[in-house]
Amino acid sequence: MFLLAFISTLWAADVDYANVDKGDVAPFTGKLLTHDALSQIITTHEKELLQADLDKEFELQKVTDTLNLKYDLYYARAEADKAMYQQMIELRDEEIKIQSRKDWIQRLAFFGGFALGTATTIGITYSVNQN
Repeated sequence: MFLLAFISTLWAADVDYANVDKGDVAPFTGKLLTHDALSQIITTHEKELLQADLDKEFELQKVTDTLNLKYDLYYARAEADKAMYQQMIELRDEEIKIQSRKDWIQRLAFFGGFALGTATTIGITYSVNQN
């Protein structure tokens, strides 16, 4: 706990620097940073870069997961539709086979009835002409 409090006070500390004018110990005008201030700037920059990378990876993974979910849903729907239509085709083919059997029986009954009727007519005509 102490370490956590110590680190948070370091992050909250202001950046220490010293003003340097031309002609002073440094041969330029600008700011001279202490080692602590420079390390804080570098670590803050690295932290921001890592956070940006993490945010980018998170968003990329989120979009990837969303698209994969949509793909899986569409794939499942397509497979279900495919199975449904294949089953419908199988049922249709089975019904066509059943109807073709019925059609064959109906044709046989029709021709059998026609033949029986013809035979009956010929038999009646023959028996009437015999008398």
